[in-house]
Amino acid sequence: GVRGANGAGSGPAASPLARRFGELTRKIWNSRNFKGQVSPHEFMQAVLAASDRRFLIDKQSDPVEFLSWLLNTLNADLSGKKRGGKSIVSRCFQGELEVTNAGLAYQDDPPVRMPFFMLSLDLPAAPLFQDAMEKNTIPQVPLFQILRKFDGETEHEVLRPEPRRKRYKLARLPRYLIVHHKRFTKNNFFVEKNPTIVTFPVKNLQLSDHVPVPKLPDGRDVPCKYNLVANITHEGKPESGAYRAAVWHKADGNWYDTEDLTVNEVLPQQVVLTETYLQIYELDKDAAPGPPPAPKEDVDMFA
Repeated sequence: GVRGANGAGSGPAASPLARRFGELTRKIWNSRNFKGQVSPHEFMQAVLAASDRRFLIDKQSDPVEFLSWLLNTLNADLSGKKRGGKSIVSRCFQGELEVTNAGLAYQDDPPVRMPFFMLSLDLPAAPLFQDAMEKNTIPQVPLFQILRKFDGETEHEVLRPEPRRKRYKLARLPRYLIVHHKRFTKNNFFVEKNPTIVTFPVKNLQLSDHVPVPKLPDGRDVPCKYNLVANITHEGKPESGAYRAAVWHKADGNWYDTEDLTVNEVLPQQVVLTETYLQIYELDKDAAPGPPPAPKEDVDMFA
C-alpha cells in the first residue's frame, strides 16, 4: 500500500520526497527487478533538499533523529496537514498515549491523548564504581522493566514546557511499534553514552504481560504480540562510533547485519548481544485478543 494519492506518492500533489520514497519502495519490492540491489541515490537527494541539508549523504546522522523527521515529514506531505494528518504512514506507525498529570494540584485534570511515532525508553544510570578487576561494570536491564514507564502508574519528571510529573499509558497500539532507547545525553560541552545492555525478545513480545494495553469493546485486551523486524545499534564512542542495522528478511526468515554496503547473515542470538538504540517491532497478524475479563464477584455487605 505505498501508492496513490495517500500512499508514498505517485499523485501529482505528492512532494519530491514522498515521490522518491515511493519509487524506492516499489523498486525494492519489485519481483521482476533484474538486479539484486537498488540505489537510494535519488531518494537521498530528495532527503538532502527536504531537510535543508540537515541529513547529508557523506556524513553519519543519528538514526532516531532521521527516522523521526522522515515519518513526520512524509505524513505531513501525504496528508496535507502539518499536525494531526492521516496517511499510510500514520496508519502503519502511529499509536497513542494517554497522558495524565500527577499530583494533588492536577487531580481534576482529564487525561490527554497524545499521538506518537516512537516510544522513548529511559535507561538506568550507568554505575560510577569499578569491579574488583578494575573494569567498569556494564549493567543489564530487561526490556519489560523499562517498559514500565507506560504502566499508567509510574510518575516521570517532565521539564518542558514546564516542570511537572506525568503518567503514561498506551491508548492505541500501532501496527509497527518503534522503540527508542535513550542512550545519549547531550549538553553544551560533550555527549555522554550510557553503555547499559538491554535484553529483549526477538519473538513474541507480549505487551500485556508487562503494561496495560487498550481494551476491545467486550473488555478483552487488543492483540498485542510483537516480533522484532529491525534493530539499530551504536558501537564505539559517542562522537566517533558507528551505527549498524540488523534486519529480519521475511522472505527467507533470516537476520542480516548491515553497515553501509556490507551485509552479513547473523543468528538471532547475535542480534540481542548489542547496545540497541532503535528497534522496530511488527504486530503479529495472527495474534489473538486477550482472554475475557474475569466476572466481578458480588460482595455481601451483611455476611
